[in-house]
Amino acid sequence: MAKYESKYPTLGFYVYDELKRFNGGVYETDDKDEIAVLDALIDTNRIDEPQPEAKPATKAPAKRTASAK
Repeated sequence: MAKYESKYPTLGFYVYDELKRFNGGVYETDDKDEIAVLDALIDTNRIDEPQPEAKPATKAPAKRTASAK
């Protein structure tokens, strides 16, 4: 869940021609499109901790073999 705050208590923004509004200067969402719009707005701050993405597993180093001479 992404949580944002605004210095304006009823800030409005559009996502695909649909008006969304902050309530009391706070807005919470799980919608990826809304998060993308809110991250781009300069009048909002994300106040939650973003979920850490899973890091890909690192590959084990290749085993060296003795070279035949």
